Amino acid sequence: MGLLEKAVDIEELGQHRFVTIYGKSGSGKTELGSTFPKPMLYLQVGDDGSNTIKKKKGIRGLHIKNLSELKSVLQELIGMAEKGRLKYKTVFADTFSMVTNIWVKENAVDKNKKMTQQMWGDLKSDTEELIRLGHQLAEYCWVLFSCHEVGDAFEGIEDEILPEIHPSTTKGARTYLEGMSNYGLHTLIKKKDVTIDGVEKTVPVYITQIGPNPYYWTKLQKPKELKVPTQVRNLTYTKLAQILDIESATSDQ
Repeated sequence: MGLLEKAVDIEELGQHRFVTIYGKSGSGKTELGSTFPKPMLYLQVGDDGSNTIKKKKGIRGLHIKNLSELKSVLQELIGMAEKGRLKYKTVFADTFSMVTNIWVKENAVDKNKKMTQQMWGDLKSDTEELIRLGHQLAEYCWVLFSCHEVGDAFEGIEDEILPEIHPSTTKGARTYLEGMSNYGLHTLIKKKDVTIDGVEKTVPVYITQIGPNPYYWTKLQKPKELKVPTQVRNLTYTKLAQILDIESATSDQ
């Protein structure tokens, strides 16, 4: 049987579910990720973001101490998935931006942590390998990589050309991460003045940018005719599934 004879209807091809969630610290990245389908494997990479979701049900956690552990875990999960033994519906690496810091700590021998051109190239290759493994695993389950953001936004200067805001990772690997992601979501906090029991207060409003935006990188792989909002308050997986008309597999607990 020739390779071309194995072609199937386009609807039968596997669909990857690789998501990048990025934003400033405290903007709700981990909380949003925790609403995705359970059971979930939470990979704590560097930062301790798990405090906000410790009481969530259906989540098992693993502290990743170095990049070889992260690579091994992703490879093990892929192996389990290929044999039909994967028990997780979501794998959440939080925070993927820490990959750069961990790599430099492991590989920069100079006490000032100075990087040579060769080392920057090696860091880019190693980071892209982790992204490739994440995308490969995303054929079998939801895979989430959370990142900090990089770039500057100048509020209130409407006639200026603003630089774009992107996920923070190794500069050379950022384009690869954005290209491999099926979904790119940007989290932020806005302030809102409200009156509670006659007292004026300022409360945070959690916003996720999901639609096209001139300043923030976002991405949604969807039919062109499907219209989506630019941003959503208190986004959860269930809300996202409804917006994108995809099957919801869990509650948002």
